[in-house]
Amino acid sequence: MKKFTPLACLILVFWFTPLLASTVKEEFKIEGLISPASPKALQSELEKELKVKVLGLELTNTESGWPVLTLQYDSSSISKEEIEKTIAKIEDPAGHNYKVHHGPLQANAALTEEEMQSIAMLGPTAEAFPQLTNPYSDDSSSVARGEELFIKNCAKCHGESGNGYGPVTQGFTTWPRQLWAWHKTGPETDGYIYWFITNGRSDMPPWGVILSEKERWDLVSYVKTLKPPSSE
Repeated sequence: MKKFTPLACLILVFWFTPLLASTVKEEFKIEGLISPASPKALQSELEKELKVKVLGLELTNTESGWPVLTLQYDSSSISKEEIEKTIAKIEDPAGHNYKVHHGPLQANAALTEEEMQSIAMLGPTAEAFPQLTNPYSDDSSSVARGEELFIKNCAKCHGESGNGYGPVTQGFTTWPRQLWAWHKTGPETDGYIYWFITNGRSDMPPWGVILSEKERWDLVSYVKTLKPPSSE
């Protein structure tokens, strides 16, 4: 086995130190992930265009609510600004461009008059919405079933915490609502929430054609348990 002299070891240290020092790990908040094919397309094109290594793309449970792309690259050969410009040039399979998000989260749209009327005891639901009461409100397992349905079908748009910033919403025309508006509300909101789950609106599809009546009521049960950040 070949042994290195102290001088050779010192030379090797000086040789590799600059390489290690210039290798950085950077996180980028990404806008434009609007389809199931979006994450894979972004990662493959980015590695193809630049000498970077994709360490991961976290779509949910991020601190900001935006999908976070983590890259490793040599900062001596490429800058963060160049990476951001390249990301902005890459197209989603549907023809939309990606973008690195800067700044705070955009605020959700203000609650509509109907929603304000439906919160807690502020008033009855609007006349257009049926006055229904959740038949499973006393079923202790309804919330657990609703949670499973929510994670599977709703979190990608509404976010796992109900914050309205799911990983696929950046291309929507209307931001999903912050579902914690219904936290601990009374039975007067049941019909309103159930109506929206069933019929949808704007970018939200009508889940009444996919989920059974019981499943929709289980979702109502779970949605009303989602807590706003201030109460956690």
